[in-house]
Amino acid sequence: MQMWTIAIYEIHRKLRMRYVFLIQLLMPLMLIFILGSALSGAFKTEDKTPSPVKVDLVQDDTGALRESFLGFLATPEINKLIQTNVISTREEAVKRLRDGESEFALLIPSDFSSQVTSGNASQWEMILGKDYLSNLTAQMVFRSFLDDVNHKQAIAMMANAYASSQIQNPTSAASTEKLTTSDSFVQVGKLAASNANYTAMQYYAASMLIMFLLYSGMIAAFSLQDEKEKHTLSRLNAMPIQQYHILVGKILGNIVISIGQVVVIVGATKLFYGVDWGSNFLLLFLISLCIITTSMSLAIVVMLLSKSNKSISTTFQSVIMIMTFLSGGFTPLPDGFVKQLGSFTLNYWGMQSMFHLMLGSEAGIVSHHILILACISLGMLGLGLLLYRKGGYHE
Repeated sequence: MQMWTIAIYEIHRKLRMRYVFLIQLLMPLMLIFILGSALSGAFKTEDKTPSPVKVDLVQDDTGALRESFLGFLATPEINKLIQTNVISTREEAVKRLRDGESEFALLIPSDFSSQVTSGNASQWEMILGKDYLSNLTAQMVFRSFLDDVNHKQAIAMMANAYASSQIQNPTSAASTEKLTTSDSFVQVGKLAASNANYTAMQYYAASMLIMFLLYSGMIAAFSLQDEKEKHTLSRLNAMPIQQYHILVGKILGNIVISIGQVVVIVGATKLFYGVDWGSNFLLLFLISLCIITTSMSLAIVVMLLSKSNKSISTTFQSVIMIMTFLSGGFTPLPDGFVKQLGSFTLNYWGMQSMFHLMLGSEAGIVSHHILILACISLGMLGLGLLLYRKGGYHE
């Protein structure tokens, strides 16, 4: 009962503070609206048919694969994507690329056929142009031919002479016929085969909700530290109240406020911004509860290791900003090392869990993300309890 009395008092005290209303309710709603409106174009997925790429070809190879490659280029499917112009030297190809007369250059060495048929390594030189989409189209087309050659080279090295003859003619009549079927070298499909994709509003609603739930932990840490600095904690400890009741009571009060924050943000974004949070609000509440638990556990850890509100603010701000950035909370990150680091953050698993709910993903996928989120939450809770047992909550 004493614990709940402290929790109720904490709730009343926080509701009277204007900065709590500003940070926990008003700011996230404003940021969701601003970011979701300003960056909505970056989240649109559209189908785009690639234009034919102007490719300069320096063909020095005179071996068995020369005619096979030219036959490959002559197929109707490849003609729609690649327009070749045969030139004699690499220098001319580079100059034409710089002058904008071509968009891509391919150089085939003179020993390509002999190296391949003998089972040795050989490679082409691809010189990229200025347009990313043209480069990507040309690379995918030419690599499809190389993949086919590599496949048949492996067969020739492990099988019989019949396979060896196939490597010298990868675009024989039978192979060319297959180009019009599902085994074609290149198939043009639709990237947006399904309309299931989150919008900018959905993206930033999830991102800002998680970020400001972490800020709720910072406010809870301030509240715990204030009891020390204002010397009210010593008076509370002098009362017939168990020490952990004080800590748990204050944390429970902040948890209730954070749950109210979730309800307001989810409800307001759904009502006013049209954000679709999915149909399973129970799982959404469970995800939010895991984040709140982690946030409050982090508040206990930081408060016990810090000696002032300034150090608490610095630590929390750094942790929140770094995790939000690495998880792509401010803007979606391209594939790479930084994005891989994001998978080690709470924000990443929280956002991915919410995105899968929004998109109506399979239960197994959602459960997988929630399980990892719960493990992070329990780990932080265990760390908080361990530090509390060693240090205690007193002045």
